Amino acid sequence: MPLRRAISRGLIAGAIAAGLVVAAAVALPYLVDVNRYRPLITGKVREATGRTLTLGRVSFALLPSPGLSVGGPIKLSDSAAYPGRSALTAESLRVRLGLLGLLRGRANVTSIRLSRPTLTLIRDSRGRWNFDDLVQRASAASRAAPRAGGAQDSTFRVVVDQARVSGGRILIYDDAVVAGRRSEAVIAPVNATIRGWGGDQPTELGLSLGLGKSTLSARARFGTSAGGPVLTLTTRGKTMQVEDLALLLPWLGVARPAGLVVRGALDLDGSAEVPLERPESLRFKGTLALKGISYRDAGMAMPVKDLSGLLIVDGERAEWRDFSVRVGSSSLRGSLKVENFLKPRIGFALASPRLDLNEIVAILLPAAPAAAPASGSSRPAAPATGLLDQVSGAGRIEVKEVRFQTFDLANVRASLGLARSVFSLQEMSAAFYGGTLAGSASVDLSRAVPGYAASVRLEKVDVDPLLSAYDPGLKELVRGRLRGHLDLSAAGAVMDEILGTARGTGAVEITDGAVTSFSVLKQLAALLEMAGGKGVGRDSTPFESLRATLAVSDRRARTEDLALHSPDLDLEGKGWVGLDATLDLDITARFSEEATGGMVAKNARLGGLTESNRLAVYFSLQGDLAGPRFRINTQAQVRQVRERAKEKLRESLTDRLLKQLGQPDEDETP
Repeated sequence: MPLRRAISRGLIAGAIAAGLVVAAAVALPYLVDVNRYRPLITGKVREATGRTLTLGRVSFALLPSPGLSVGGPIKLSDSAAYPGRSALTAESLRVRLGLLGLLRGRANVTSIRLSRPTLTLIRDSRGRWNFDDLVQRASAASRAAPRAGGAQDSTFRVVVDQARVSGGRILIYDDAVVAGRRSEAVIAPVNATIRGWGGDQPTELGLSLGLGKSTLSARARFGTSAGGPVLTLTTRGKTMQVEDLALLLPWLGVARPAGLVVRGALDLDGSAEVPLERPESLRFKGTLALKGISYRDAGMAMPVKDLSGLLIVDGERAEWRDFSVRVGSSSLRGSLKVENFLKPRIGFALASPRLDLNEIVAILLPAAPAAAPASGSSRPAAPATGLLDQVSGAGRIEVKEVRFQTFDLANVRASLGLARSVFSLQEMSAAFYGGTLAGSASVDLSRAVPGYAASVRLEKVDVDPLLSAYDPGLKELVRGRLRGHLDLSAAGAVMDEILGTARGTGAVEITDGAVTSFSVLKQLAALLEMAGGKGVGRDSTPFESLRATLAVSDRRARTEDLALHSPDLDLEGKGWVGLDATLDLDITARFSEEATGGMVAKNARLGGLTESNRLAVYFSLQGDLAGPRFRINTQAQVRQVRERAKEKLRESLTDRLLKQLGQPDEDETP
């Protein structure tokens, strides 16, 4: 009995003691005003950070574990460079402490809950962040700790087992990542979990970042290097919207052109190292699988579409596999390699079933310049710039079919270069209307009016389809095979503008061809047939060669040595042929000696029109190329007759004088 009674009394005493402890734990928060410690807390924060901490009401609880709850508003001031601003705000904060940690001489924080914080990051044009002072203090503290020696173990330490951030936002204002322009971004919502802060193990971080309609998940680890604190990230984003990710382009080291509009999706998988003192030097390594992206910036009139492929990134280098893109009815496929994303340098090997350069030029042309300022300055505003202004590249391209203005080329192969919005083709070869075209060409898209330059060689080109492509009204006017070279430059968005600005030189020759006997040649043929001549057909005039050297300017191709050679007729001319299919030529027609003999035999009066035993006719062609006006050059013809008469008179006088002097003829023996 005494033993049982003793046990009962002990249990009762223990229950009473436990009840008293619980009662004390419940009553203590009401008995102790922890708000009086706010000045101590804010003072310690100011001592450690140099910042001012503002707290709402603070409450304390012992159960189920010791902890503090801080109501809003919670504010941490910004650096001295931004007075009156808050670097961090939050609605509430809850902290739970571990008792065993307190007994061991360290504040073991089992959990922290920070609700709806807003973190503001600012960097000025000189590259100074608003948190640089905090990083410097942390670096100084970490350097000073090892010098403390054995005292370090006795120092009161704060270890955070787990911290959670929910519903947060990150606001970024950066004047340094892109020179001369402020870059801004809002990342929300931000949800994060931090484990192991201040302990012996590396600090781990789990992140979920909202970017517009997309969510980027990441795992991170804090560490240090020779350059300072480093955050190592492993990221993954499934079917992210490209327009959301474009918000981060400046901090990813990628050029962001003015007026950027992108659509489409991508899958992101990779890792990155972020130096906290220089986050813009982030190095990403991983893959981006692009899916049907459309792209347009201020330097483009229309977007490119269906941009796809697998982009493998390693720092400032990337390889783009299975690259494909569509521009209107044109498309390209192949592979690319990229270096330096801020000023991209590209190497590529591309192929296409069809390119319509008219569409591409129209799409890539920069937007028209803005109106002149109201101050009255006469200088036009510069055109908007896009990605092409920042990209350089070189590679090979092969295209089955190419359309440029009204002309078609096939099996085009060339080395393609790009610099400052100028595309340059070197070592170019192509099939061109039954023949070949080779040489170099360039397109300058840096201005609202594109500029062109070409230096090409032509071989065995079929003239009739070439002229028909240039102007359907010239169909079946000339037949034959063309060869020669052209060095031309021009500017314009449409053919009429190009023809109006064309400048350059060339030399061409058409062989084994024929000129259709349009009305003027028919008239000449009829006149000569009436005189007994032959050699000029009423339907066409075949020739062995037709050649000329050309000087192109002011919508005209001028020549001083136009020459047509055929068995019975040669033509020599000078003047100009208009790029609008008009002409103004002075021509001399000379018939062969055989044809001349036959015509003079039938009509002796034609003998007065001969030169070196060849009948010569002077005329001009003016007006429309397909049906020009024919006029006999009477002045030249009269001069010819007079010269012929003078020549005969001189011959007659010479013969008469020789006979009077008794000189023997040349064929007589003295």
